[in-house]
Amino acid sequence: MPALAHLPPFHGEPAIVFDGWDSVSSGIMPPHPPFTEEDYHRYGHRAVAYGESVALMHAPGLPNPSISAYDRKARHGVFWTANADELSIYEKAAPMQTLFHWALGEFGWQIVHAAAVGNEPGGLLLVGGTGAGKSTTAVSCLDGSCLRFLCDDKCLVRLEPEPQAFALFSSAKIKADMLNRFPHLRERLQGWDDHFKAGKGLVFLHPDFSDRMIRSFPIKSLVIPRVKRCEQAHMHPASPGKLFIALGPSTAIWLPGAEADNYRLTANLTRRLPCHELDLALASDRNTAALVALLKELS
Repeated sequence: MPALAHLPPFHGEPAIVFDGWDSVSSGIMPPHPPFTEEDYHRYGHRAVAYGESVALMHAPGLPNPSISAYDRKARHGVFWTANADELSIYEKAAPMQTLFHWALGEFGWQIVHAAAVGNEPGGLLLVGGTGAGKSTTAVSCLDGSCLRFLCDDKCLVRLEPEPQAFALFSSAKIKADMLNRFPHLRERLQGWDDHFKAGKGLVFLHPDFSDRMIRSFPIKSLVIPRVKRCEQAHMHPASPGKLFIALGPSTAIWLPGAEADNYRLTANLTRRLPCHELDLALASDRNTAALVALLKELS
């Protein structure tokens, strides 16, 4: 799981344990999940059961179904897939993300659908749907700007003792039309998804870009990038409600279970932090300059 390779080795008794296996290498199938046909109504045709002590998700999609299960009392998670070699780029970019989302909630952390850039004194969450420009804006900081890259798409966040972001995954997904702007990433592509209109490729960033990455920082603001192709980048204040609509539902779609906790966290984030919109310029350095200016204004 190279998306986790940036995390330091751990020595001692773990607080949480995940086990993972596939049937191709082990020959072992899991028990059939206890769902009925009516249960498979989630995005991606998934079924989810989220109780007080146990959470379970079954994604029966062919050709490579998967199961995630977590026992909160035992702090023990299990991930199964039919063939680990055929995991999608999204699963490889954020391995066992649903288990992390369920397990780390007990410790005050949740995964949200956002990119993040900044430095030790503070940084910004970039939120928005597919095509909003958050990944392009974040990846541009790998080119040597004065901001550092924390994450591309899934960010670990907590509210207390202060809003903080943490880089759980060191990966990025590159749209095909981004490669001309970031040609140095072409040779690092580790897989491609052609199922969507704007195909995406997967890049693992550690260790090649370790000096351009940051593991954690206090969150100073939430920003919605908007593709405007302006000559200059323009930053505007935005309402907390607009940021919540961009952040809360998209996180719940991708990370089912614990929706109430997730909506509570994202609502508190947008209420506690300044919210902005960034009209993106054609030139990446002008967008980065606008983000830097906002951080200086908030410091």
